[in-house]
Parts: sequence; C-alpha cells; structure tokens
Amino acid sequence: MAKRVISVLLATVMTVSLLVGCGGGSGDSNTGAGTGTEDASGSSDAAGDSGSAASSDYKGTIRFLNFKPEVSDAMQEVAAAYTAETGVNIQIETAASGQYESTLTARMDSSEAPAIFVVETATALATWKDYCRDLSDTDLYASVTNKAYTYEADGKVCGLVYVLEGWGIIVNSAITDAYFASANKSTEYTSLDELYTFDALKAVVEDMTAMKDELGIQGVFGSTSLKQGDDWRYQTHLMNIPLYWEWGADIDINGAVPEFSFKEAETFKNILDLYLNNSVTEPNLVGTKTVDDSMAEFALGQCAMIQNGDWAWNTILNTDGKVVENDKVRFIPITTGVAGEENMGLCVGGSQAFCVNSQLPEEDQQAAIDFLTWLFSSETGKTLVAQKLQFVTPFSTMEGAEYTNPLFGSENEISAAGKTAYSTTCNLIPDQTWKDDFGASLLLYAQGQKSWDDVVKDAVAEWEVEREIANTANGY
Repeated sequence: MAKRVISVLLATVMTVSLLVGCGGGSGDSNTGAGTGTEDASGSSDAAGDSGSAASSDYKGTIRFLNFKPEVSDAMQEVAAAYTAETGVNIQIETAASGQYESTLTARMDSSEAPAIFVVETATALATWKDYCRDLSDTDLYASVTNKAYTYEADGKVCGLVYVLEGWGIIVNSAITDAYFASANKSTEYTSLDELYTFDALKAVVEDMTAMKDELGIQGVFGSTSLKQGDDWRYQTHLMNIPLYWEWGADIDINGAVPEFSFKEAETFKNILDLYLNNSVTEPNLVGTKTVDDSMAEFALGQCAMIQNGDWAWNTILNTDGKVVENDKVRFIPITTGVAGEENMGLCVGGSQAFCVNSQLPEEDQQAAIDFLTWLFSSETGKTLVAQKLQFVTPFSTMEGAEYTNPLFGSENEISAAGKTAYSTTCNLIPDQTWKDDFGASLLLYAQGQKSWDDVVKDAVAEWEVEREIANTANGY
C-alpha cells in the first residue's frame, strides 16, 4: 500500500504540471515521508550490503547546508551513517527557518563554503547559477524519472529536485469522529469527507470550539505561529491558495513574477480568522509561538487540526508524550470560501533542489556527488531517506523503498476522489523580503495593531516593488 501511495502522489504532481525547471525544464515536487521501525544507522538488515558505498580515499570534509529544519536531527543520522560506511567526514549544517539565503551567502564567503547547497526559486537560481556544477553527467541525474524535476540555466543542469511535498489541514480524526458522533453537536455534518467548502469547515470548527471541553481539547486548531521565522505556513503556504485563484491553474510558475492585486484577500482572511479565533492560543500571543509549539499541541491531543504538510509527520511521531494515533492522522484540503473549491484537493508541489558547488576543487565536488548518489541509491541511504528523512523523491533508484507516513494514504484518497491539486503558485512570490514583511503584517493584524485593509494595501504595494527586482534579476 505504501508503494501505491507514492506512485499516486507522483502522478498527481505530474498532472498539475508544477514547473520547477529553468531554461527549458518544467518540474514539480512534493514531500513525503515514512517512519518505520527499521534501524537506519547502516547496521540493520534493511540496510543490507548490496548498495553499500565503498570506502573512499577522500580525506577532506563534505559540507552540506541543509534547507529543511524539520529534518535536522535526521540529517545528523545520515552523516553518521555515511561516515561509518565510507570513512568520509561530512558535516551537515541546518539553516534557521527563513534564513537560508542569508546563511548561504555568509557561508559562500567563508573558508567553509558548502559543497552541497539548495535552491528553491528562479530568483535563487539566478543568484547562485555560477556556483552550480553541471550535473548532467551524473548517475543521479540519469535516474530522475522525469527531467522536469531539474533546475537548468545557461545550458547546464544546475540542480536536482529531491523532495516532493503535499500540504493542507492535518486532522486528528479520533477527535473529529467524537464530534460527529456527539448528540450535542449543532451541525448536520457527519464526516470529514463533507468538509470541502469553507462554510462547512467553519460551521464544524466553531461548533467544536463550543464543545471543546466535551472533546477534551484546548482549541480546534494548534497555535497560528506568527513568530518571525516560523510564519512560513501562512506567508507562503497559505498564500498559495489566493495566488492560485487569482492567476488560474495555467500560470507558468517558472516564468516572470506576475502582477498581484490580492483579489482573494477576503477569502484569505476567512481562513486566517478561523485559525486565530478557534485556536489553542489567543490571537494576541501568536507572535510567541513556533511551528514546533503547534505541532506538539497536535501530537499531544491538545487540538484537532493544524495546517502543515506531509513532512510534519516526523515531528508528530517523535514528540515526547505523543497521544495521537498513527492511523487517525489524515488530511483535508484548505478551504477559504472561493466558488469551486469543493472540487479542489491539497497543495501539491515543491521546488527545493540540491546543487553542487562548482567553485570548490574537483575532488570536493566529486565527493559531494558520491554522497548524494549513495543517499538515493544505496540500501542504507534509501532506508534513511524513506524512514528518517521521509522524502518522496523523483529518483528511480528509490523504487522499492518502504514509506509508512499515514498522511500518504490520505493524499491517495483525496486524489482518487478526483479532486484537483493546487499547483505551487507560491513559488512566484517575489522574494523572502516580501514574505517576511507580509508575515509581520499578519502578526500585527492578529494582535489588533493593523487593519486588514492596510495589510492588503501594503502587500500589494510591496509586491510591485519586489516583483520588479525579481524579474530584473531573472532577465524578464
């Protein structure tokens, strides 16, 4: 079943034509995960010997700047396993949330420049393309199941997308089932399968809030984390919804940044207000809350719902005191009140790609390529990717890897029901500056210090400024 879910997820990504590649490539992506009981340290039966890397004569250190904080601990397991199996030292540093570009800039200017780094937008590629080795002659590139999963510039393959992601509202169905079965509920809804419109979601959420003592929760939603650096679920992922509806499904997310009028500002406000007003945390305190706080609230059963992606399963699973049952964790789509949203599913896509630093000596570049090849093709590496990092990848070498993330089953059900996935229109947000400033505005709004009209006005005005900067940098 796990393998079937992965294939459906990949098919969904291709269906929505998520354009990631640059200079001729079209791509997509969407993360996945699994957690299992296998020991991924390299000593388990699952790790086997057939794909083990040979010891290496390389005496340097591979430096890798990781983009994803949620897998920072797992990345240390990866590093330890690679060193144990090959004798090669690898140091994996994880940039703080929202600080990747600034951290990468600082590291590139130092004596400890990373051999492996990540780009996730056309703007980032324009900045770093001269630092990207051409990967077209590598075994890993040859294993990409569709060359859409690449970043290309100046006639070279600059990066390979490595993780495919889906996001929406994660639900503890044990709590919602208790609500639907209660004689005290005030709605007629009986299943999560009916919550495909905002009106339905709002009615159920507000009724659950009134019944939170009976349901044993502190709030329906986990904390809306609007602390700087932890606001990406809203200034980027939630923003994906209004951008999709404003521009349409055919927007080229690999092209120029379009004009933006925030046409769906009121529907964005609908869901944000629902989060804020039916949460574990009061709106005026959300500036103190982190993503980890909100995920812990979900794992500990303090809330019933949380907006996040399938990558969050690892965090849920490893929360001390976790009470949510694995088979009760599932997705519903984010709804905001737009006509036609009942036909929509999850947001599906991604853009993060590994690049190898062409400015380092050839032996360092080759060592980095050897590591990435090991990670996605050796038995030890594949087990780590599936069971620890929990990445669904576009590499054929990962065929046969076992994934046990329960959110994949939910993704499969939503896709099988014929729902249309939202493409990753948020890839066209001009830059991190716009995201940070919009997140700051959302916090002021939540705290009652800024009107919604001013949030919208500032978002539109700054978009035009940052749009011009981004398009100029990208040659548009």
